[in-house]
Amino acid sequence: MTQKKEPGLSRLEDEMVEDVFAMSDAEIEAELQEEGVDLDAFDKEMDDLFAAALAEGGQRRLKGAREAVDLHSEQLKRKGQQKSQDELRAKIAAIIAQNPSLTMAARNFEEEHEGDLEGILEDLQDLAGDDWDDVE
Repeated sequence: MTQKKEPGLSRLEDEMVEDVFAMSDAEIEAELQEEGVDLDAFDKEMDDLFAAALAEGGQRRLKGAREAVDLHSEQLKRKGQQKSQDELRAKIAAIIAQNPSLTMAARNFEEEHEGDLEGILEDLQDLAGDDWDDVE
């Protein structure tokens, strides 16, 4: 569980940020030097921090792009593997002919919904216990 900031603290932080934004570069440098900060080291540290943030953002975008490419490739692969409705009917008929003990609900195989024949073929392959991908 995250702790909530007290409203007074948030206002104080907001005021401090506004004060820093209102300062000129020379004022900021003078205040940092007054605090004993090595400006060159501070500058390098900020550059490194900025570069790391950019790299992390780039890695996230790259990961997202890779996932999108993988998804698209998988969709293309599945589309390429889809059989025509006639091919699926032929495979189903071959499985049924070779396995007379299997029973199916009556179907006329006309106007199937997309995926019906693929689902029937998968069910029959599971029931028959063999790989029927080679049945023509």
